[in-house]
Amino acid sequence: MSAADRPGGEAPPTRVLHVSHTGHRGGAELALARLLAAAPPWHAGLCCPPGGAAFDALPGHGVTVEQRLPRLPIGGTRSRSPLLAARYLATLRAAAHALRRSPLFDQAELIHANTAAAAIISALANRGRPARLVIHLRDLVTPESLGRFGYAAFTRLALLHADGVIANSHATLDSASDRLPAGLPRTVLQSPSGLHNRVTEPAVRPEVRAIGMVGRLQRWKGQHVFLRAFADSFRGTEVRGYLAGAPLFEETAYAQELHALAAELGVAEQVTFLGHVDDVAGFIDSVDVLVHASIKPEPLGQTVLQGLANAKPLIATEGGGPSEWIRSGVNGLLVPPGRPEALAAAMRKLAGSRELRLELATGAARTAGILSDAECAVAHAAFFHEVARAAGSPQRGGW
Repeated sequence: MSAADRPGGEAPPTRVLHVSHTGHRGGAELALARLLAAAPPWHAGLCCPPGGAAFDALPGHGVTVEQRLPRLPIGGTRSRSPLLAARYLATLRAAAHALRRSPLFDQAELIHANTAAAAIISALANRGRPARLVIHLRDLVTPESLGRFGYAAFTRLALLHADGVIANSHATLDSASDRLPAGLPRTVLQSPSGLHNRVTEPAVRPEVRAIGMVGRLQRWKGQHVFLRAFADSFRGTEVRGYLAGAPLFEETAYAQELHALAAELGVAEQVTFLGHVDDVAGFIDSVDVLVHASIKPEPLGQTVLQGLANAKPLIATEGGGPSEWIRSGVNGLLVPPGRPEALAAAMRKLAGSRELRLELATGAARTAGILSDAECAVAHAAFFHEVARAAGSPQRGGW
C-alpha cells in the first residue's frame, strides 16, 4: 500500500527512536527488547545509558543502539532529599542534551519513550522539534508508584507534551486519564512477554511437586509473601519452591532478606533461588503452579500473561492488570494482595485437586486476546501510524 492509499495520505513512521533510561533487565526494558527483536515494521534505533544487558542482542536484529545517555541517580524519584532530587533533575536535563546530539534523534520521525523517566528526557529534548512523541505508560501514574518527585516531574515535564500514549493495561491508562489532553491518541497495548506459540492442550501432572514465581526480586513484587505462603503450605514436604529473578540496584538487601526469611521459615532446603532466567517459558513449564504475588496493584503483570499463554494453573493477586486478564475460578485464582494466608489457602487448594488444576489450565489456554510478540509489534506499528496521521509526520533522511 502506498502512502497515498493510506487513510489521511500519510505513510506510517518508518524511523522510530526508542529511548530507555536504563539498559538493565527490568520488566519495561525486557518488554522493549522483545518488541524490537520481533521484526517490527519500522527502522528502529535505541538510545540508552551504558551498562546492563537488556539490549545486548538487538544489534543482531538490525537495531542501531547508542549508549550515550548518562545514568540516572538511584532513588532520585523517591528521595526526600532536595539535594538528590536536584541532582536527579540535572541528570535528566543532561540526558536530554545528550539525546538531542544523537544522529538517531535528528533523523527520527517518531520518538517512543519507554518509561516515565525516558519520557521526561525525550520531552525535554524534543521541544521545538517536529518528531512525534509517544509515551509508554508502564507504571500507574500515581505518587505511590512513581514517587512524589517522579510523579511531579513526569506529569509536568513530560505527559503534557505527548502526541500519543500507550498504556499496558486499562488500569494504567485510567490512572493518567485526568492528566491527558482531550483528543490525545491513546491505546492499551499488551507488552511483549516473550510469547511466540501458545499452549492449547494443557499438560497437568498428577501431583504438585514444584511451585514457582518469576519476576525481579523487589519488595512490592511480593516474594516474601510467596515464601510465607509456601512455608505455611508445604514445609517439610517434597514440594519445592522456585524463585526466578534477580535484584537490581538498591534491591540487593531485599534479596538477602529473602534468603534469611527462607531459613527462618524452615524452607531453605526446599526453595531454590534461580537468579535471572532467560527461558521464561521453559521455567513456567517446569513448575506445576505459577504464582504472582505483588503486594500492590500490578500495572500489567507479564508473568500472568506468560502463565496464561503457557496454560499453567495460576494464582495471582487482585487489582491492576491481572484482574483484567483473570476470571477467578475460570482461568486462574485471584487472592487479596499482601495476604500470605490467602495465598497459602489457594496453593493448598490447587495442590489438593488435579481436576481444578486441569480446569484452570484449560481456561488459561482458552483466554482470548493474548498476543504473540510479533502481533504486539504490528499493534504498535498501527498506533504509531495513528499518531503520525493525527499530527503529521516529518520527513527526513534515513539513518
